[in-house]
Amino acid sequence: MNPLQAGKVKKMDVTTIRHIRSILEDNLPSIMEENNLKFELGNATYDDDSVKFNGFRISLLHALSPEEKALKGQIDFRRSYDGLVTLDDSIIAEDRGQQFKLVGFKPRARKKPFIIEDIKTGGRYVCPESMAERLFKEVK
Repeated sequence: MNPLQAGKVKKMDVTTIRHIRSILEDNLPSIMEENNLKFELGNATYDDDSVKFNGFRISLLHALSPEEKALKGQIDFRRSYDGLVTLDDSIIAEDRGQQFKLVGFKPRARKKPFIIEDIKTGGRYVCPESMAERLFKEVK
């Protein structure tokens, strides 16, 4: 039974929060798309009488994600300084029989800051700088 029906919510709990998330994910996308916007919901934290969704982001419909923006910045940075390996995000690289493309960068991640995506499955993985440089080195 849906705890949100007929004003029966007495306490915030996991089930109630799932229903709230479902309502937001079912109803907000159509409203946002009409206005050329999109939204993302992160994890939720809650207590007895409130819930907060972390990572709630509203952006233009075709805007780059923060990781994609960071990758563009990293590529531009590497191109502007001599001695750094320049990367090309248009390269489709092959590693162990799988094809990958470079799709993002996490500036705060120390060990594995680059995000790659499997072309076939769409799965996303993080990789170290050495692997990104080996697979996506720009050919001059």
